[in-house]
Amino acid sequence: MAVDRRIDIKRKWPIPANIKMILMLLVIFGLLLSKCWHDNKASNILITEIKINNVTKVSAEVSFVVANRASVELTKTLKIGIYTKSGELIADKLTNVTIPKKSHKNFLKILQKFNFPLEDSTQIGEIIVEVYK
Repeated sequence: MAVDRRIDIKRKWPIPANIKMILMLLVIFGLLLSKCWHDNKASNILITEIKINNVTKVSAEVSFVVANRASVELTKTLKIGIYTKSGELIADKLTNVTIPKKSHKNFLKILQKFNFPLEDSTQIGEIIVEVYK
């Protein structure tokens, strides 16, 4: 007569220590790899040729070129700011841009809702376009 033995499902089967150690090392390696990837993505963006066009009392057009040196398409949030010669913020804007892989693209953004009206365009000191984090 055959004897059937059942597996005791209430018995706890512990995970071996060496498997736990390997899993812990893989998690740490994955976190480090993710951090390096995110740090490197910001260095793949290059913003050049920042110019201001058509300045009025309440709006201004900012044109710039964004180059993507990565081998993947990137979508970034950029912060555009216009400052006076004394360092006061005239206007700022957050905008999303998508740049195809290994290419550069021209952008023209309009900033409105100035903090105070401009009397003339000579008040503008510097224009900053940077990756917003």
